[in-house]
Amino acid sequence: MNRLTVLACALLLAACGGSTGGSGSGSQPKQETSAQSVASNSSDFPGMQKCPESGSWDNYLKAEQAKDPTQFQSDKSDWDSLKAAGANDSYVGVYADDSSHCGNFGSDQATGKIVDVYAVRFKDSSSASANFKTNSKDFHLSDSDLQSIKSAGGKVDQGATTGLGDNSVAVSLAIAGTSFYIAFWQNRQFEVAIIAYNLAVADGQAASKKINDRIH
Repeated sequence: MNRLTVLACALLLAACGGSTGGSGSGSQPKQETSAQSVASNSSDFPGMQKCPESGSWDNYLKAEQAKDPTQFQSDKSDWDSLKAAGANDSYVGVYADDSSHCGNFGSDQATGKIVDVYAVRFKDSSSASANFKTNSKDFHLSDSDLQSIKSAGGKVDQGATTGLGDNSVAVSLAIAGTSFYIAFWQNRQFEVAIIAYNLAVADGQAASKKINDRIH
């Protein structure tokens, strides 16, 4: 997804050496929290600005299609899979420390501070929980990816130690001149991912907590 190709390259080097909301029904809350209200808050990242490609996943894909058709196909496939698994709302927030770093779809390099936030709401918490393990691989956080991160000297936290719930993983890694902080978790009917480049780990952790606290 987006600049996740950077992390994929980092893992390779290491090996060698988510809007509009409808009314709830059934087991859903009567007033559902929107994906945008969870992921879209510029105060989470002081000193950074929201990029114009931010928006629902569909809007994000439209912006990406014109600039990087190949990456667009991959990201569209991801979104189609999420919808098939029960996703019914999404928001992608992209933040950068300089406007020139926006719109950098599919780049294999991250310049400056960049943060991508993916929030995906599912029809219910059971669907979100069931999809969590499957979707981990799309953020390069499968079991084998986590082992590669550890082997490269990165830090991996899972479950309660992340402070983001039982279904959660958070990693930090510095390699090839770029630092990464990634958190992916499920809370209620939401899956959320933060992918931060060259951002202090403490800042990434603080933003993750703020975002998680907005899920109701």
